[in-house]
Amino acid sequence: MNRRFLALGLIALALAGGFLFAQADENGILNKVTLSLEFTGSLVTADSEGVVDSMTDAGFGEDGETKFGVGYEGELWGASASLKFGNENLRFLANEIGDMFAGSPLAIDELYAWVKPFGEHFKFTGGIFENKDGVADYIDDIDDFPMGVFFIGEEGAPFDEPTEMTDTALTNGFLTDFIFGPVTLQLLLAPNYSKESASVLGSGLLTTMSGGTPMTIDSEARFFRIGGRLIVDVGIGTVSALFKTFQWPAAIENVVWTASGNASPVPYDGTKQSYPLFGAYFYLTAVENLGISLGYSGFLSITDSSNIDDILFNGIDLRATWTGIEGLSLSTHNNVSFAKGTENPNIAGLTGTDTSFLFLYNAIGATKELTDRFSINAQIGNVFASTDVASGKFKQDTVWVEPKLLAAVGDHAEFSAGLRLDITITSQSGSFGDADDVLTTFSVPVGIVVSL
Repeated sequence: MNRRFLALGLIALALAGGFLFAQADENGILNKVTLSLEFTGSLVTADSEGVVDSMTDAGFGEDGETKFGVGYEGELWGASASLKFGNENLRFLANEIGDMFAGSPLAIDELYAWVKPFGEHFKFTGGIFENKDGVADYIDDIDDFPMGVFFIGEEGAPFDEPTEMTDTALTNGFLTDFIFGPVTLQLLLAPNYSKESASVLGSGLLTTMSGGTPMTIDSEARFFRIGGRLIVDVGIGTVSALFKTFQWPAAIENVVWTASGNASPVPYDGTKQSYPLFGAYFYLTAVENLGISLGYSGFLSITDSSNIDDILFNGIDLRATWTGIEGLSLSTHNNVSFAKGTENPNIAGLTGTDTSFLFLYNAIGATKELTDRFSINAQIGNVFASTDVASGKFKQDTVWVEPKLLAAVGDHAEFSAGLRLDITITSQSGSFGDADDVLTTFSVPVGIVVSL
């Protein structure tokens, strides 16, 4: 069956399922059927280098994004489907379905269903999703990064948010929840791909990375994703432990290295590359009007190549929200991510024990209700990243300030508009290129959220 029609059929089924199978309760009210529309972007963006643009995001996220979806939640089953406009590639598992969107601004955001066939103790979820149970991010006042391990981003940007491999979400595949009292165990399995499927998947990914030039991978290795999380309610809060890993052929790493503009492939002489992430997190809820999240994440890039070392990347998160004054909430997000080099190079190029990577992220946000319909939100934050390797140094420090007005229209829609100022100071040398630069960016972010 053509993947394009299969994907369209799955989306149509998920979009329609909530309406077809929603049932009325004893009060004549439908079980939870939701419709949502979300838009974020910047009307105008201008920087000190004279670049002026519109409908972009000058913050740390992706370009302005619009997504819409529908969901249904019943007693025994539920489903959710959403599409988004944007140039982000689909997640790895979704790439086969995502071929239908080649050259299109559309992408799948979520497409999954869940069922409880044996009562409340077992729940089965399958599809494209992000599950962050047991880890609280507190995004009411600050809407930036999920928790996890941070890296140098694309094109040298040091404040790349954790990807699905390095954040705390269990993503995409088949997820089973075992729920017994205060204890929940979640197990994730993504389907294995055969050699032929791996070649298609790798080709789609690499075509994008190589600027549209089709590239194929000949590898016996399989793609797979597995993971698990244990969540325990300890009375004063929730404790969770996480492990997940994603494996793909090392041959793709070599071709990605070349497709990214490097002179020669990374010298992987093995056959597979895996990315395990593990961590422990505590979510404190015992103190009235105060929520605190503390977590540690460890990330490894492991290869069976004999000339590559496996470096441990560490991420420590501390987040809190306080609502002790009526109509006012205060939040803080903090992350430190770091790694030390070894004798042989790895994904970050940390060669030698004197090389290192350091990332610091701190932000404070507040929301104050002015009336039943209007609120003011303000954020101020700082990101600092430093990479010190044998061949060069890279440092970047970004400070941002963003006040905005929030306006509620009825009970189901909210509009936001504000001003944002970003100041970025960059210093680099050696293999990173010799340069010192200060860039100031001014933008007018707007947003619309509709939920029915």
